[in-house]
Amino acid sequence: MEKRLRTGIPGLDEMTKGGFIRGDTMLLTGPPGTGKTTFGLQFLLQGIQDGENGVFITIEEMPKKIMEDAVNFGWDLKRLQAENKLRIYQLQSDMLQTGGTPIMQCLDIIKDINARRIVVDPISLYSMNINNPNELRRELYAFVNYMKANDVTLLMTHEVPDILARVSKISDYGVEFIVDCIIMLQYVEMESEIKRSINILKMRGTDHDKAIRKYEITKRGFEVLSRFEGYEGIMSGTARKTGAQAFIEAFKK
Repeated sequence: MEKRLRTGIPGLDEMTKGGFIRGDTMLLTGPPGTGKTTFGLQFLLQGIQDGENGVFITIEEMPKKIMEDAVNFGWDLKRLQAENKLRIYQLQSDMLQTGGTPIMQCLDIIKDINARRIVVDPISLYSMNINNPNELRRELYAFVNYMKANDVTLLMTHEVPDILARVSKISDYGVEFIVDCIIMLQYVEMESEIKRSINILKMRGTDHDKAIRKYEITKRGFEVLSRFEGYEGIMSGTARKTGAQAFIEAFKK
């Protein structure tokens, strides 16, 4: 029987019908500033609370900055690192001069604390030191399979460059065919305001909520809210009221 893991994101366990499946690989995609890093940290923190150590691998942010920002949510990442429950590891280009692929060089860190949850933020670090697209896909496939074989749950993030636009593809790496779950974050223009949306595009082997929902980044972190009602075209980035909703509002005037 599949083992479900609490995500640590209020409202997301309901969307996933009980949480992520242990050993699965998830892809979290969205434009800059949509909360991908916050989401990833919450996922790791929930794991630590449930007895699963975690590793956060990044190339873009210094570990010190990540820990400082986390304090705003009341998260003491420095203490968790001292307790060997968490590792925040920045992969730098000069570390690759000895050869080998970026992710495989992180395996010692993962093994060091027996991590059961891993966050790779962002997935573009796979392309460091790998120029051939076919080789890159093989490396991705090998890493995902390694995690799955060792019952490690993996969350990878991917940054979409366009702030408000219809999404034409999930990633530049073909990873959407490898992962078990795809979660999309977007900005939505709605009545002269920018709102944020979340939806699950894919979740292999299980049912999931198909609704497009609102979410916010609060003082407690990432929180999923109610579904969008009475609007269409949300995934295009510019939502509009449905014909029925527009009629109802016109009738009330």
